[in-house]
Amino acid sequence: MKFRPIFIVGVGRSGTSLLQCMLNAHSKIAFPPETHFVRLHLAKGLSLSECKNQILKDQYLQHLGLDLEKIVAKSENCEDFYKKLMAEYLANKAKDFIGDKDPKNIENLKVIKKYFPDALVVHVYRDPRAVISSRLKAKWSKDNPLWQHILAYKAQFNYMKQNQYIFGDNFVDLKYEKLLENPKAELEKILVKFDLKFEMGMLDFFKSADDVVKGEEISWKENLYKPIMKKNIDKWKNEMNEKTTTIIEKSLFTEMKRCGYEYDSKSIILSTIYSILSKVYCIKNCN
Repeated sequence: MKFRPIFIVGVGRSGTSLLQCMLNAHSKIAFPPETHFVRLHLAKGLSLSECKNQILKDQYLQHLGLDLEKIVAKSENCEDFYKKLMAEYLANKAKDFIGDKDPKNIENLKVIKKYFPDALVVHVYRDPRAVISSRLKAKWSKDNPLWQHILAYKAQFNYMKQNQYIFGDNFVDLKYEKLLENPKAELEKILVKFDLKFEMGMLDFFKSADDVVKGEEISWKENLYKPIMKKNIDKWKNEMNEKTTTIIEKSLFTEMKRCGYEYDSKSIILSTIYSILSKVYCIKNCN
């Protein structure tokens, strides 16, 4: 059987965790907690012997509750280790399809294609004003300046758009706002790729959120323990001041227009400057 994982990617705070929880609630699909394995290990191109100690001490991998040392001993290289790790997790859950959610993997598309050519990549995108509003509050990102959040959004979003073609039909673009408004229709875009049917239990994802949320993540993923919150679509309007909103719109209006989001301000100069900076960002960070 082909190894065909489901990779969920997107700019951080775009709704990737919600989708992860929903898919994990399906009787045939298992999503472990975030392992970050692709970017922390595979993307670095190290041999298994070179990263063995790091793997055995990896707190993210330990969340899976598996015997890492035993799996390492049976593996030929990092790719093989990852496949065996996912296979064992899948077997423990008694399900048929495995997933891997890591927003940052939006920068590792070519790595994913190289090692897992049959993988399905699901890109979740969201109104950048809502994304940045959320990032300005999240524990892991609240101390970063506004310009850094804007740069990350532009760089990662456009890198995805420029490289999604490499996956052909194994790529799904999913809009966060539509997922909240009509979850069944949006989830079916993914399920059809595996000949699976929508299950009502997927809307009760919050009942099994403990499967995917570990440790300190709860501080910024608390909404995963609640039913779908449609009010989150426009929540940013009451959280950001007009000045911040205007700066985001002026910098990212091309991305907003491409995704069908309305905006009141735009600046060709500011958008161009961020476009240039985003190319530099990708040269340094994208694989």
